[in-house]
Amino acid sequence: MIDRGEGVRSTAADVTLGLVVNPIAGIGGAVGLHGSDGAETVRLALALGAVPQAEDRAVAALARFGARWPHGRMPPIILAGPAEMGEAAAGRAGLAARVVGTIAAGRTTADDTRRIVATLAAAGVDLVLFAGGDGTARDVAAGCAGTGVAVLGIPAGVKVQSAVFATSAATAGEVAAAFLAVPPDRRRVQDREVVDLDEDAYRRGDVAGRIFGELPVPADERRVQARKEPTPSGEAAAIAAIAADLAGSLAPSARYVLGPGSTMRALAEGLGVPKGLLAVDVIELDAERRCRVVAADARAVVVDALMADDRPMAIIVAPIGGQGFLFGRGNQQIGAGAIARVLSTVGRDGIVVAATPAKLAALGGRPLLVDTGDPAVDLALAGHIRVVTGFRERTVYRTRPAWEGLR
Repeated sequence: MIDRGEGVRSTAADVTLGLVVNPIAGIGGAVGLHGSDGAETVRLALALGAVPQAEDRAVAALARFGARWPHGRMPPIILAGPAEMGEAAAGRAGLAARVVGTIAAGRTTADDTRRIVATLAAAGVDLVLFAGGDGTARDVAAGCAGTGVAVLGIPAGVKVQSAVFATSAATAGEVAAAFLAVPPDRRRVQDREVVDLDEDAYRRGDVAGRIFGELPVPADERRVQARKEPTPSGEAAAIAAIAADLAGSLAPSARYVLGPGSTMRALAEGLGVPKGLLAVDVIELDAERRCRVVAADARAVVVDALMADDRPMAIIVAPIGGQGFLFGRGNQQIGAGAIARVLSTVGRDGIVVAATPAKLAALGGRPLLVDTGDPAVDLALAGHIRVVTGFRERTVYRTRPAWEGLR
């Protein structure tokens, strides 16, 4: 159902969706590379067994888009990037697409993204839907600069800190369908920030983001994620209190997965072991409560293997500031398989969440989110979860799948 209409322009009467997929987005996440930028990173990720996920995310978004499009109404025209940059995803989702631009298949670049987006904007599309991460969002912003075209991201990267992404692939499809189904004069957009990091600095633990402009995004506070907020410097005492509480609660002989972040690093330092700010590590305590690192900066396959025995186990994570994600952003090394194993052997008590009161308050009542890639695991985590908020201080906070609408 692919129509190769190079250079095609839509007419004013058409509803037109532009589609771009960065096929390598997020490829470094599960294998612990903390990003996907650069040909060498991609090569190493593939050598470590990484499986590209961006196209699958795009297919999920398009499937939800098709399911939510008004019954009996003519579907939008879809203009897609060639081959793995959109054409393939549209075909897998069973949607007709007109292909714009050309690429060297298997060797796509950021320039390809910018060029295809510029072509889509010039064609007058009503919305550019793109699958990628923060680096892709920067390329999209460059490609459509000054055009005013509305944009929405399908989260497929490692970090995904920008405020231009839907909360999940499925919700991206929902938002896109709702936006395009109404007349143009009723469509509302908000200018939202594109944030990215220098990935080399990020891998060294420098997580200071930089704003690279804004993009007009469909106005939907429920289903479009917030921008990630850094941990305030004044939170050090609160983080230390949480770390002390957690350190005292760990049981000898049990195995623990520690997610990324400053709270988990404070916990590790309190136990006398090193920890990278961005790393997922596996630790255990002996009978004398001496801690050892079983696996440092572990890949998903290593975490899965280490959580496969019958010993007591738990996963300890801190939500991402401003966004509230527990799983699926920046900690893809903790996969759905490891989470399911903990839930089946220990129960929900095996998922330990730590957050300062200020971090929870900053969510403004929005729930904590999970986006593991496995709907069954996401639903198993839904409901309410205990959160360690200080030394001997607990609260209960609501959790939901990122792809599920607010109730």
